[in-house]
Amino acid sequence: MHRFLVAFAFFAAFAYPEPVSAQFFSPFWSPWSSRGYRPPSQERRFETLRPFGEPRPKAQQKKEQEEAKAPPPERPVPYDGDLSRLAELLGALHYLRPLCGEQDRERWRKEMQDLLDTEQPSQQRKDRLIASFNRGYQSYELTYRNCTPSANLAIARSLEEGAKLARDIATKYGN
Repeated sequence: MHRFLVAFAFFAAFAYPEPVSAQFFSPFWSPWSSRGYRPPSQERRFETLRPFGEPRPKAQQKKEQEEAKAPPPERPVPYDGDLSRLAELLGALHYLRPLCGEQDRERWRKEMQDLLDTEQPSQQRKDRLIASFNRGYQSYELTYRNCTPSANLAIARSLEEGAKLARDIATKYGN
């Protein structure tokens, strides 16, 4: 056992010449004597104690200017959730209908484009609607590789739900 301890001490002395920063071998250790301590920056030391009326630091002024340039937050449209679901259904139909034999491959993409043209959403809303369309397309693309009875059932349900959503949006929020 004694030989093991001597060998271990010899190995530890040469394998780790300096103690790891988390180890405190010195009885006189202090945060200022280790390599990890850095004194606070002298230029920012009294940043919070600036006299009244003095201009703010340039970094803070730049941040305020960027916030002022940002567009005002967009007010949500009450039918936005329904419109997103409709876009998702259009994406699903854009994938499923040609898979099951529809000749006009671009019909549902054109419907989505007409929806965007009619709605004329802001760029953020447009991006969200396009993302919903793509999510609907991709979710069915992962599930169906060829036309099956369940794909036909999904088409029928999507058509039914899409018609109901379009009718509800038009009656509740239409002019």
